[in-house]
Amino acid sequence: MNKTLLAIGAHPDDIEFSCTGTMLKLKKQGYDIYYIVATNGEHGFKIADKPKEQRIKVRHKEQLNAAKKLGVEKVFFFGYRDGFLKNNDELRKKLVKIIKLVKPEIIFTFDPANKTFDNINLNHRDHRYIGEAVFDAVFAAKNKYMYPGEPHKTDYLYLFGSDKCNYYEDIASTIEQKIEILREHKSQFNDFDKVEEWIKTYLSKFTKKYKYSEAYRVVQIEQMFK
Repeated sequence: MNKTLLAIGAHPDDIEFSCTGTMLKLKKQGYDIYYIVATNGEHGFKIADKPKEQRIKVRHKEQLNAAKKLGVEKVFFFGYRDGFLKNNDELRKKLVKIIKLVKPEIIFTFDPANKTFDNINLNHRDHRYIGEAVFDAVFAAKNKYMYPGEPHKTDYLYLFGSDKCNYYEDIASTIEQKIEILREHKSQFNDFDKVEEWIKTYLSKFTKKYKYSEAYRVVQIEQMFK
């Protein structure tokens, strides 16, 4: 039976920017991959103006195309309004339901502990709140009584966008695939060549140990008492 990982982003393209290089390697090790995308991403649109519903359809399609290139089993779209995400019981309940359904050993998401507020793109509310909600949901999912369904304990959180990274993954062998997967989000880029250059010269330069890398704060989840 294959192991499972679950990647959770606030918007279409969050996951592709952050952790696909690592997930490509884990897929080769036999992991099945699932996505959760919390918002529709309708307010992040760089190309020609389109009505709201059309923007949502475009971003959903782009996310599905990117996920297909990675070999994702399923993308769960929660459909929240872009820029207005809340860490509330409704969101946590939805997250717990999916965690119990797919039973991931590893979950990837934003680091809720990064409160530096030095980057308005990285630290804006949707990214902060999805990280916090996932952290809370992982605790709730392993509890027998908080929400319906059999409990599930995730083994590790791989938290990206962290200011206290403790793990770097060498993605030299997968960076070209990562870039091609990200390319599917066509509505986000007026000039993808510049994006590719930025990824290679900045977004993948987390450590001198590797030519290209992805960075995480990895948290091992312990069951204190059995």
